[in-house]
Amino acid sequence: MKKNLGQIIKFCALGGINTCLTYVIYLLLYHSTGNTFAMASGYGLTSLLALLLSDQWVFKLGAANFWLVFRFYVTYGATWLISIALTFLATNWWALQPELIPFFCLLITTPTNFCLSKFWVFKKSSKLIHP
Repeated sequence: MKKNLGQIIKFCALGGINTCLTYVIYLLLYHSTGNTFAMASGYGLTSLLALLLSDQWVFKLGAANFWLVFRFYVTYGATWLISIALTFLATNWWALQPELIPFFCLLITTPTNFCLSKFWVFKKSSKLIHP
């Protein structure tokens, strides 16, 4: 239980760092590129930081083999698509303020990403070479 709580706290701290970086990138780009591209850019750029720190600090697996990286980017890709779809809907159908859209997306993508990361990407058996 204590280990799980520690992982959740670290995951959220890492998510906070990534959120801040993504938000800065989003704010820098959305006026010139549009909301969806700005969100996609921020999400993509901060994924490298998330992979490194999730492996070494949050889940402490230290086994960034091909299949772990593959599963990480499948998970990241899925939550990225959810975020982009939510951004599109929030912009075009729900008329949310552009500055609030990233926070709205986080309400959905954070728990999804944590569960997939903990139970699929960074599970202990990820140290194996095969899928």
